[in-house]
Amino acid sequence: MKPRPFILLLLLLPLTAVPAQVTMSASSQTATIAEHIDLRLVVRTDSAIDSIDIKVTDGAYEIIGRSKRPTLKAPGVNTFEEIITIAFFKTGEFNVGPFTVELLPQQGAPDHEQTGQLTIRIRSLLTESDRDIKPLKELLVMRGNPRHLLKYAAGFMMLLLLGASLWFLLKKMKQKRLPETAPLLPPEIELEMSIRELRQKNLPQLGEFRQFFISLSDMIKHFIERAYEFNAADFTTVETVEHLKNSEKDGEILVHMETMFLQADLVKFARQVPEKETVDVVFQMIAALIEKHKNRRETAMAEAHVQTGR
Repeated sequence: MKPRPFILLLLLLPLTAVPAQVTMSASSQTATIAEHIDLRLVVRTDSAIDSIDIKVTDGAYEIIGRSKRPTLKAPGVNTFEEIITIAFFKTGEFNVGPFTVELLPQQGAPDHEQTGQLTIRIRSLLTESDRDIKPLKELLVMRGNPRHLLKYAAGFMMLLLLGASLWFLLKKMKQKRLPETAPLLPPEIELEMSIRELRQKNLPQLGEFRQFFISLSDMIKHFIERAYEFNAADFTTVETVEHLKNSEKDGEILVHMETMFLQADLVKFARQVPEKETVDVVFQMIAALIEKHKNRRETAMAEAHVQTGR
């Protein structure tokens, strides 16, 4: 009967609060100028913490993108993970961190923890043998008055002008003979055909997840450029979603776009291997996006037809 209090104490131990554990690691401790570096932050807390907010301090780097992975929940423990992609644009050794991590509980005031500090060395793209680059030949010294060369230069310019005029004339004649090009397909139809071709390649089944999500991202960014009239290829995931909010009012479309881009970033930059169900969900999101844009176009055409009939 004496061991019972000790056994009861062991049973109660999992119910006690788990102190927060914060770790930060880098995909590389050495990189070149403008090379992307992924900072992986993992925070383990007790189950009372519902979410976290990482305050990234200013430094000699630029933030290229941020992506949060789904929360892993175990009995009494929650694990949060976020990938922060940065890049440096000058050489030297730089300290990254510490960052403040705000622990947001379901109830009550938030708590705070800090990450450690990393030192990252950025080297030049030039090697040691490239730093003293000299011309292969000595510069030629021009002697005498070069004015006599002007007539040759004038003749050369006349030949260039004549050749350019002839090329322009031939091009114009060729354009007249070419049949008129077919009109562009609507953006959603073009996206639907591209996705169909991508599915036929069976890249996920072959384990080519990274190539699959690279192609998928390019297709969606091209669709955004045509449907929303801004070049998403020039922006990060966060910036693209912010621009979409200015012209897209459908909350479901915004959530689907952000989810697809974040999943693509995890696979392309963090080398995550997604589950088969994840790829299926992505295809379902794209199908819903295409269907909504088809309905919008049909409604707009019907309204235009009614107005024309009046």
